[in-house]
Amino acid sequence: MELADLDVLIVDDHEAMRAMLLRVFSKVGVTRLRALASASEALISLRAQPATLILADKNMPGMDGLAFLAAVRGERAFGAPKIIMLSGDTSPKHEETARAAGADAVLVKPVPPSALLAAINQLFAV
Repeated sequence: MELADLDVLIVDDHEAMRAMLLRVFSKVGVTRLRALASASEALISLRAQPATLILADKNMPGMDGLAFLAAVRGERAFGAPKIIMLSGDTSPKHEETARAAGADAVLVKPVPPSALLAAINQLFAV
């Protein structure tokens, strides 16, 4: 799969982070991009259009990233998107918890674009 073929959903309550991630994906040719501020909005969006890649913040008001991840993994209609959990938490326990909940990768914020793209390339073997 080419990067440009991805359908990406970004879920982060911080506007600056959403904007930065949108720029990174736009620069590598991804055109199917959605960026939402809450997990509940993201679930509604996924019901309308599944994604091939989801980037989700761990700490969000309302439904946090781990609960969102569980909801996505628990609903067959969403398919099997690759999910990257983003967090400022650097503890090994956090990564363990995120992976146990179904995250395919865990990256620590702030995420350098090169690290993000490397993780995506590894997940999709692009």
